[in-house]
Amino acid sequence: MTKRMALVVVLMISFLDNGALAQELNCDVTVNLENIPSTQRDFLTNFEADVERYLNNTRWSDEDLGGEKIDCSMAIFFLSAPAENRYTAQVAVLSQRPVYNSATNQKTGRSTQVLRLLDERWEFTYVPNQQMVRDDYRFEPLTGFLDYYAYLIVGMDLETYNELSGTRYLQKALNVCNLANSTAFAKDWQSTTAGTYSRFAMADELMNLRYQPFRMAFHTYHFDGIDLLATETQKGLENILKSIETIADLRKRQDPRSVLVKVFFDAKYLEIADAFLPYPDRSVYDRLIAADPSHQSTYDEYRRRN
Repeated sequence: MTKRMALVVVLMISFLDNGALAQELNCDVTVNLENIPSTQRDFLTNFEADVERYLNNTRWSDEDLGGEKIDCSMAIFFLSAPAENRYTAQVAVLSQRPVYNSATNQKTGRSTQVLRLLDERWEFTYVPNQQMVRDDYRFEPLTGFLDYYAYLIVGMDLETYNELSGTRYLQKALNVCNLANSTAFAKDWQSTTAGTYSRFAMADELMNLRYQPFRMAFHTYHFDGIDLLATETQKGLENILKSIETIADLRKRQDPRSVLVKVFFDAKYLEIADAFLPYPDRSVYDRLIAADPSHQSTYDEYRRRN
């Protein structure tokens, strides 16, 4: 059974037996409090555990992942404590999934990053021992931020296996943004400079029909590319190259400052450069540079390797 067929079966089972569903995330949360005055750190003693528990014990979808969990991480760097129980932070978010052997549908022991991004400003309130509850209809700056990234991680992970299968969860991420925009925390959810990362820009592009070719190429990159390398290396590389050039062309036609495209290449450039080492024509690195000029030095370095 192919992975695509297996996923369809899994989805059918999920609708028949919601009682068997389990939480999706296996998120490792780390916290850095160096910038917080020592007198205030005691109020954050349980913050790391509270966030990790909320992300890992909440059910984010009605999908059945067959007992698998999505490996991800959040590294939270506290920046300041401007008021009592109020904080600002930067957060590095990563998620990955296993690489499969497309012929056997078995894991290869390797993984591929799905998301890798830095959210530079998160402002929120946190009271020790406060209850954290998901509410899709009311915005709260602490859980709203976590909800957004949980939905984004789940949605993007699903899309690596089946075309456009993450739509419901990417829409939920956008819904969180829309709720935030009517609050005092709105400025943290929208970018002030065109082309810079923001939660709204990321979710908005993902749900914009003009960027649907990105999502299709994103799926092809993983399902028909990365997963194919173990058994059909050349075909897998050709599919990866086609996906990359489709994404680059989309940026040219739609918006050269696309946040979505930038996030993709920032997460993938090292994997791309390494994947093409066995490619018979070294000029392929010129095509990679044309598609992703911001990482030219890396592609030039890998081109020179044997």
